[in-house]
Amino acid sequence: MIPIFDKPSGFASFIYRNARSIHTLKIALALLIVALFNWLWPVPHFIWAMVTIVIIMMGLPQVGGAIEKSLQRAIGTLIGSAYGVFLVIAMDSYWSLMGLLILGVCVVVLLNAGRYSYAYLVTGFTMIIVIGDANHDTSEALWRSANILIGCLIAVLVSLFVLPIKAKQDWRAQLGKSFSLMAEVLANHLQTNANVELPAERTKLENAMKAVLAQKKLFFSLEWESQTLKKHPQILAELANEQVRVITLLELLLMTHWQEEENAAYSRIKQVAQHLQQDFAALADYVNSKRHQRPQLPPELEQQLQQQLLSEQQLLAADKQQTAYQHFAQNGYGWLIYQLALALLAINQELDKLEQAYDRQQLLNKAMVE
Repeated sequence: MIPIFDKPSGFASFIYRNARSIHTLKIALALLIVALFNWLWPVPHFIWAMVTIVIIMMGLPQVGGAIEKSLQRAIGTLIGSAYGVFLVIAMDSYWSLMGLLILGVCVVVLLNAGRYSYAYLVTGFTMIIVIGDANHDTSEALWRSANILIGCLIAVLVSLFVLPIKAKQDWRAQLGKSFSLMAEVLANHLQTNANVELPAERTKLENAMKAVLAQKKLFFSLEWESQTLKKHPQILAELANEQVRVITLLELLLMTHWQEEENAAYSRIKQVAQHLQQDFAALADYVNSKRHQRPQLPPELEQQLQQQLLSEQQLLAADKQQTAYQHFAQNGYGWLIYQLALALLAINQELDKLEQAYDRQQLLNKAMVE
C-alpha cells in the first residue's frame, strides 16, 4: 500500500474527527504561551505576537499550512521591518519618510502574485506597522518586528508538536469521498432507466467536485509535510484533474436518454460500464483503507474496450431496423464509457507514479542512514 494510504492510527483518527475543536484549543494555547511569556518577561508591543498567531493559525489548521504561512510571514516581516527601520533611521523629513513608505508599498503591490503573495502582503503591512505614525524611535520599530517573529515561531511550534493536524489525512479523506461518490453515481445510473431524472445524483457530483476543490486547497500543506509530495506536486494536480474529468463524464451520462427498443444495444454497452463501476468502487475502498491492495487494472484494458465498442458498432450497423440517429446516440454513449475508462486508467497511472516516488524516497532514506 502507498504510505499515504496506510490505515491511520486510532490517535490520528481521533485528531482528524475532532480537528476543529483541537485547532481551537491549539490557538488558545499559543495565545496563552505569549501571555505567559510577556508576564514573566514583559516586552513592548507584545500584542503583535498575538495578532501574528491568530493570522497564521486561524485559517490553516494543518501543520504544513502553518509552516508555509509562518515562513512567508517571517520573510515578509524581515524585509518589511528592515525597510521600515531603514526609513526611520535615515529619513528626518516627515514627507520624505511617507513618500518612500508609499513607494515601497506600491512596489510590493506590483510584485504581489502567485504562491508567495502572502509574503508580499506581510512585507507591505509590516512597513506600515514598523513606521506607524512616523513619530517614534528605532527601538520601537525593532520591538514590533521582534514580536511578529516571536508569534511566527510559537505558531509553528504549537502546530508541529501539540496534537499535530496533518493535511494528508484531510486530503486522503476528500479523495476517498470523491471516488466513493463517483462510484455510487455510476452504479445508480446503470441500475436506473435512463429516462428517469436523477437529481440526487447531481447533488452527489456537486459534492464530489467540492471534495476535489478541497484537495487542491491542501496541496501546499501536503508539500511541506512530505518530501516525496514536495518533489512530485504534479501527481496531486493530475489526480485532481482526472477526477474533474470523471465528474464531467458522469454528468453527461446522467443526461443520456434512449428509447425502449434501444435497450438491447445499450445493455451490451452497460456491461462494459459495470466493470468500470466495480473498479471505481474498489479504488474507493483502497483509499478509504477498506482493502489493503490497490486494484490492478489489466494493462490491455484500453485495447479491450476499443475492440468491444468497435464490435458493438458493427452489430449496430448490421441491424437494418436501427435509424441513423439511433446509431449516433448509441455510439455516443459508447464513447462516454470509453472516455470514462481512459480517465480511470489515468488515475491508476498517477497512483503508480506516487507509489514509485515513495519507493525511491524510502531507498534514498535507507542509503542516507547507512
